[in-house]
Amino acid sequence: MSCIATLGPASTFSEIAAKKFIKETNSNSSVSLYPTIKKVFDAVNEGCEIGVVPMENMAEGYVQQTLDFLLHSGFVVIHELLLPIQFSFATNCSRIEQVDKIYAQFVTQGQCCEFLDNLQGIEIITTQSNGTSLEQLMKGIENEGAIIPKHTISLNNSFSFVIDDVTDYKNNQTRFIVFSSDELVYSEEKEYKTSIVIVNSADRPGVLSEILNAFAEKGINLVSIISRPTKTVIGKYHFFVDIEGHYQDPCVKDALDEIREHNEVNILGSFPRAEQCFTGV
Repeated sequence: MSCIATLGPASTFSEIAAKKFIKETNSNSSVSLYPTIKKVFDAVNEGCEIGVVPMENMAEGYVQQTLDFLLHSGFVVIHELLLPIQFSFATNCSRIEQVDKIYAQFVTQGQCCEFLDNLQGIEIITTQSNGTSLEQLMKGIENEGAIIPKHTISLNNSFSFVIDDVTDYKNNQTRFIVFSSDELVYSEEKEYKTSIVIVNSADRPGVLSEILNAFAEKGINLVSIISRPTKTVIGKYHFFVDIEGHYQDPCVKDALDEIREHNEVNILGSFPRAEQCFTGV
């Protein structure tokens, strides 16, 4: 039996994503939970064969830690998962007006801005995980509340007051990636995406335009592109690029060969494209 590393504690969206991967791939795997994204990456090849971490939220954008660790890890992306994300508010008070402190994970706050902005005189305590927010709420302190994953409400029915959905966007989703040391076997029957990192070797005008044109001229759809600092010198950046297609496809190979003439190219992996999913978890 293989081991999958992902973010804990139990009942997090990351654990749900890991279990969804097991179901989709019919794999015989167990799930091990770790407190941080870094520890998930550390666990792969040190007891676990596969890692599952959040990559991108529909409202908040990319998870910067995931990008940075993936770049330097040497692992390859082998799968992606889309998970609907909805949050509830719960408190130990009988009325929300009695609440003076709310626990909310740092990314969760950005997905529930409208609800939080409408509160007056309430202290917002930032937590490292949704599980931590729930753990604080479960202590039963009367004037405290928390924003927690909606699916955990059914697992804990002892709260005095609940607002079922406080998420800004009703179709809120997070994309999770699955990574490993070994890439998948290429199948022509599947639709793929490829994640790439491009480093501009020479600081000159028109570099980004040349990269975009190389993909466009070969008819390759660019799904996303963002920049991250290389952390070596100010002003030098990595370009993280997602495209449609597999890196072995002739048109993709031609485009990457053209880009390599003036840039360093690192393929982070080709993986089956996930289907959109808008139903609740």
